[in-house]
Amino acid sequence: MMDSFSLKHRSHYFVRAILLCCLAFYIMGLNNSDALHYYLAPHMQRLLLLCPIPLLFIAFGMLWHAMMGDSAQICDCEHPLPGGLLKSTGVYGMFAIPLLFGLLLPDQALGSDMAAKKGIVYSFPDPELEHKAKPTAPLVPALSTLDEMFIPRDIYSVEFSELAKRLYTLPVIQVDPLIFSETIGSIDMYKEHFADKKIVLQGFVFREEDMPPDSFALTRFLVMCCTADAVPFGVLARGDEVSALEEDAWIELEGTIGVGNVNGEERLQITVDQIRSVEQPATPYIFTHPDSVAAFDAKN
Repeated sequence: MMDSFSLKHRSHYFVRAILLCCLAFYIMGLNNSDALHYYLAPHMQRLLLLCPIPLLFIAFGMLWHAMMGDSAQICDCEHPLPGGLLKSTGVYGMFAIPLLFGLLLPDQALGSDMAAKKGIVYSFPDPELEHKAKPTAPLVPALSTLDEMFIPRDIYSVEFSELAKRLYTLPVIQVDPLIFSETIGSIDMYKEHFADKKIVLQGFVFREEDMPPDSFALTRFLVMCCTADAVPFGVLARGDEVSALEEDAWIELEGTIGVGNVNGEERLQITVDQIRSVEQPATPYIFTHPDSVAAFDAKN
């Protein structure tokens, strides 16, 4: 055992307790202000909300050691405390600096600046089709039923196939943010059958450097776990009067589905019929859904 519970040990426990308390209250503050969705997907939010109470219990235990502890509680077998002011500042700074940034910087959604850095994804790529030779002329067979039109290409595309069957029957496809990526993925996978159908969806305006003035990408960030893995997911849109649209402006786009060219590859394209300005949604990101077909059936 150590000879005494010195001021050094008490100060280390006190700093650790303060950091844990700040982290716990920061998490609770984000939840109370409905700002957790700026950082985490819904399933990760539920896990994070399990943390504040245990963190506070640990912090209170450390505060007790800082104020009431004696030599009996300090064992030589424990992880040693950081020695020296510089080392201690570095160790605790790794926790304190992110907390300070979180407290001082505003909670806001990712936008076009981050989309430009990450690189936009225009659709779900289909490696099987990309490596096949494309026919010189498109083949449009006379298909009579939805089952014949939307045949799943493998076991992983069954959900897209089933969702596509339901979307095809709609006079106007209203893209639900709850299943945004699945809806666009289904349409893109079977874009030859969705050609000339009407669609309505919301997102923010993003333009790549080499885009012509009549084009932009209607974009949403797809978040799997947290914003660190967020992917800018876009749909190519073209129209005669879109050059005046400002980047990061949130719009609702109504248009006609077609096929465009992005970097030499065929991608889903929407010809703009009408554009309306909208407020940024309360939840600006989109997330994957475990059962998009069930979600569609529940709302239709």
